[in-house]
Amino acid sequence: MSSPSPTPHRVTAALTALVAALLAAAPAQAALPAQAAVPHPPAAARLAVAAPAAGAEVLLPPAAAPLPVAGVLSGGGETTVVVDLATLAGADRRSARVTVDGHTVDADLLPVMSDGLSVALVVDAAEAGAGTLPAWLSAAARFVLEAPIGTDAVVVPDRRPAAALTAPKLGAAGVVEALATVRPEGERDTAAALALARGQFPPAAAGRRLVVMYTSAPAAGDETAARVAEEFRRDGTMLVVVGTAAAGDYWSAAATATGGFFAPVGEPVVVPALDQVESTLRDRYLVRFPTPDALPARASITVGTLTAETILPAPGNANRGRPFARTLLIALALAGTAALVIVLIARTRRPRPPAGPPGLTSVFTGRATVPGTTRGQTRVPWL
Repeated sequence: MSSPSPTPHRVTAALTALVAALLAAAPAQAALPAQAAVPHPPAAARLAVAAPAAGAEVLLPPAAAPLPVAGVLSGGGETTVVVDLATLAGADRRSARVTVDGHTVDADLLPVMSDGLSVALVVDAAEAGAGTLPAWLSAAARFVLEAPIGTDAVVVPDRRPAAALTAPKLGAAGVVEALATVRPEGERDTAAALALARGQFPPAAAGRRLVVMYTSAPAAGDETAARVAEEFRRDGTMLVVVGTAAAGDYWSAAATATGGFFAPVGEPVVVPALDQVESTLRDRYLVRFPTPDALPARASITVGTLTAETILPAPGNANRGRPFARTLLIALALAGTAALVIVLIARTRRPRPPAGPPGLTSVFTGRATVPGTTRGQTRVPWL
């Protein structure tokens, strides 16, 4: 006996589930081009050269010296634009002028490396990275020793299961002691370590949280660079990654969009090269002003002789990607579903031939015959 055909309701439900899966996958695929479009400096270039932030379009006014915008963060009703002032003299790093849609707004200019900074140090402590662990620990210790007085810091080893090695500590002494206890063991869980580090300082304002990761990992597990960047930007946290040059494309895309950067090192790791992280961060400043009620908005920022205009994106518009491709994918999925449902409904309404043994209502064509008398039998007289 043949199995019954699936009903239109079951097929429609299955096709609807397929369309839902396509719709869920489309935004993730569309988000990648937005990150891929961010230009990243070559590994040999100076780290202080900033790329435009993902989701923020930088517009340079005519005849103006460009102000590099490294990232745009937001949170708590405040927008923080991370700028690079490496080409600006110290005397000109005192204030910033900001206009939003032509209206002047109050703005503060604050160095990233200043009192009140919160730093989470993520160190690759997996067995696979045992060869570079001493260099990472030395660099992390040197960084926290040179951090501003009053910096809160915490150590998060990148290994499974992810857990903070210490509670947030004020000052460098306790953090250096904690780093000295790290030994290589187990496997990496980079995505979990970054998520844990990102949430260590919830009260900090946007741009005042910094995650510095020293790693030999090529990526954060299965997470895309665009997703890592978006999570950090949403939380108002900057990401700086120190790693081998082979993983530069991934970590550059993840860090640059947050106002941070990727610092490539050679193999074997040379410790003096790691000191570029602190010097580069000293040229990063935060321009902070109230987030406008209407977004997107055009913001003009001037610091000393440097000027830039940037588009502050509306919430949820940072990862727009390619809308045409996404729309086409959705339209094709819906059209295919509708066509299949129509065909199935038409097939169910087609008349079917009778099945099984003939019933009383069946009509048979042919000649009926009456049996004759058998020889030797007596005829029955008619009455």
